[in-house]
Amino acid sequence: MTSQKSVIVGDIGGTNGRLALATFNQGSPMPVIGEMHTYLSADFAGLSPMIGAFIEEAGLPKGLSAKIAIAGPTCGQTGHLTNLDWHEDASQIKSTLSLSEMGFLNDFGALAYAAGYLTEPHTMSIKGGTPVEGAPISVMGPGTGFGVAQLLKVDGKFHVISTEGGHVSYAPVTKLEEDLCQYLRREDEHVSVETLMSGAGLQRIHRFLVDYAGSGNAELRPAEISAAAIDGSEPSCQRAVQVFLSILGSIAGDMVLAHGGRGGVFFGGGILPKIVALLDKSDLASRFVSKGPMRGYLEDVPVNLIVSPNAALIGAAVA
Repeated sequence: MTSQKSVIVGDIGGTNGRLALATFNQGSPMPVIGEMHTYLSADFAGLSPMIGAFIEEAGLPKGLSAKIAIAGPTCGQTGHLTNLDWHEDASQIKSTLSLSEMGFLNDFGALAYAAGYLTEPHTMSIKGGTPVEGAPISVMGPGTGFGVAQLLKVDGKFHVISTEGGHVSYAPVTKLEEDLCQYLRREDEHVSVETLMSGAGLQRIHRFLVDYAGSGNAELRPAEISAAAIDGSEPSCQRAVQVFLSILGSIAGDMVLAHGGRGGVFFGGGILPKIVALLDKSDLASRFVSKGPMRGYLEDVPVNLIVSPNAALIGAAVA
């Protein structure tokens, strides 16, 4: 008889909350994501009633464990969903819903846990390479902010080290990027990686290029910039996305050098999957390896993009 273990997993953001039942089959480290429900976060006063609705609608028994990835800071047993201003306590939810275990992790931490198990078609290759067995894996990506984490394998088990790497100072490479950095310092003296590598950052880059060239609509939102870059309708948007990807390549190379991340890079976040069509036309990969005497160190590091919409759920289950 096949042995199974199931756990309730969630990926909760400011707009939507996704809850699912993840099942581990004996001998497989990769969970199977089963029944999934998506809820509007605004319809609930907190996580407990949302998870309770899922348990009832899915007809789940009492006594299951739950691991929930949230868009906000967490220490495991408490969590704050920033955009909803929900302050959650795991022990209270556990008691209310008769769960055997209950815990939180950051949504980007969940992506990092997933990275150790994801292969095609959950990922796509941006740059080939051969990972060093047992070396740290660097997980990062632009979305609302810029998340950075390390994935380490110790004694056969994966461990995630969450960081605040998105707030390190940005280092421009080209003359254009130096001008961009000076431009942004008019708004804030500290120009961080996240200042540029985020949805708001793409807007800042585009606004700078419109001012720089004297043409284009400086008021476009991130989604509009990406869409116009893909369909080729706005040269300023095409240029903005290419500058964005160039900078991302340099930053990713820096992070790998800082992490010793020869196990590979996994990009997550909400932006890159929407502009996949533009990755091949970018110099992200060439900027990634352009680190002087460390070029050879980086040339063997594979770079992948997480494209699975269920990656955070997989990571929550693994955690």
